[in-house]
Amino acid sequence: MEDQNLQIEIDEKLISQVMLNLLKNSADALRNNPAGEIELSCKKNAKRQVEIDVKDNGPGIPAELIDEIFIPFFTTRENGNGIGLSLSRQIMKVHNGSLRVRSTPGKETVFTMVFN
Repeated sequence: MEDQNLQIEIDEKLISQVMLNLLKNSADALRNNPAGEIELSCKKNAKRQVEIDVKDNGPGIPAELIDEIFIPFFTTRENGNGIGLSLSRQIMKVHNGSLRVRSTPGKETVFTMVFN
């Protein structure tokens, strides 16, 4: 559902932190992909909730790890601390929203911020 005038009430600093974390994760996933792309989109869903998607064409997240990525201190990166996605999900909950993920390994990963 396309809407040119999407507005949400947020704590700009906290939501900026979520966006920064999602973008950094996408950039990290694409570091060895010269054809890597990150796409941002925003829309209202069928429930009239605003959704912001951060999509990349990186290696994806294996199905066996998808439920673990939001657990504090879980990380698959050598230099990661496992805090970013857990904190991002909590920030979205504080905003009465949610943070979802879907991934097709070898094709794409999409993180969706949903604002009620």
